[in-house]
Amino acid sequence: MPTTRLLHSAEIPQADNLANVRRVLEALSGGVTEKERISEQTGISLRHVGYALAAARVLGWLGDDGASITPAARELLATSSGSADERTHLRRAIFACEVVKEVAPDLFEPAAPTREALARRIFRFTAGIGKETARRRAQTLLAWRSQVLERQLPLFPKRPRKRGAAAAAGAGEETAPGEGTASGEETAPRR
Repeated sequence: MPTTRLLHSAEIPQADNLANVRRVLEALSGGVTEKERISEQTGISLRHVGYALAAARVLGWLGDDGASITPAARELLATSSGSADERTHLRRAIFACEVVKEVAPDLFEPAAPTREALARRIFRFTAGIGKETARRRAQTLLAWRSQVLERQLPLFPKRPRKRGAAAAAGAGEETAPGEGTASGEETAPRR
């Protein structure tokens, strides 16, 4: 879906870490409104506090005054950090974000867009942005994607073999070159 307007560079987020955006929102919800104090309270550099505030704005979590948080931000903060519920709120905000809709409508497709494809769209639809900056902002959107997708456990997790059971069960079995034993030692193939 091509954009119908030219975006401004400040609209394209560059805060990779959504946990930092949350920490800045927590500071704002506690009444801290000056960037310097937010930086001191959170331990996030002043520059990155600015990035987090810009991300909060485009995600609909920052009020028009730039210092208050929205009801959607309060809902996010009511979730446990790192929880599936938090990821649901983050995903919902990113999915609803107008900028994401315009430059990365395929962000949550099973096959993620490439960094270069996103960078080309950002470069094409954003006024005064350089190609390297567009690549950097594409990296942010892909970082957001990876942070909010459900954590999926492997279908067949690798389990370490028990030393005694492996020895009894595999007395005549060979170990492939480069494979380790239960103790982590690499073994040579049997001859």
